[in-house]
Amino acid sequence: IDWVDISGGEFIHQQGERRSLPTFRMARFPVTNAQYQAFVDAGGYRDGRWWQDLKSPKPEPSRWPQANRPRTNVDWYEAVAFSRWLSKQLGYEVRLPNELEWERVARGRDGREYPWGSGYRSGHANLNEQWSKAGEWFLKQTTAVGMYPQGASSEGVLDLAGNVWEWCLNNYDRPEQTAADTSAPPCALRGGSWFNLADDARGSQRYGNFPDHRYDYIGFRVVSSVPIR
Repeated sequence: IDWVDISGGEFIHQQGERRSLPTFRMARFPVTNAQYQAFVDAGGYRDGRWWQDLKSPKPEPSRWPQANRPRTNVDWYEAVAFSRWLSKQLGYEVRLPNELEWERVARGRDGREYPWGSGYRSGHANLNEQWSKAGEWFLKQTTAVGMYPQGASSEGVLDLAGNVWEWCLNNYDRPEQTAADTSAPPCALRGGSWFNLADDARGSQRYGNFPDHRYDYIGFRVVSSVPIR
């Protein structure tokens, strides 16, 4: 994991509300097919340690299997199980970001509209620009992570707008709830995807979906809040 330090302190959240977070670290890229395959190859779907209080499905292949593309076709439970497994391998806690953390990185401290600043800029993210006439591009598929350096956040985190929606740790309707819940209330998603409009990729835009649903436009990334040496 290529970790990026995100300094703590106050930042603008949603429509001007001021919130504060401690320092944490976020992965520069969404989890890739190669990274997720390590979990699969290690027997991750057969090891009950990673699935406590979660629904355990059979693995489904990513629609675009190239090693450096984001892992798609994973539900929220699988993303959480992967993060538990990765925590064990690395020796420190790794988890999905909550929405506050995700938005802090995507919008910086100043509450910018997109990771790069105000206003959508054609070619800065893998989105369906044609649908809303925001630009000429619509690739109709994911791209390798990091292919849009011009779309980086203020701290250099990439693919926060477009490519794949990203699962967040918390419940969509009750953001304070982050515990595993097999009753399947909707979980939060952020960032928009290759399939979506530019408006969907705004840093403040919220979306939710059921945690056991899988799509070729949903992936995830991880954070850590412990010192990494």
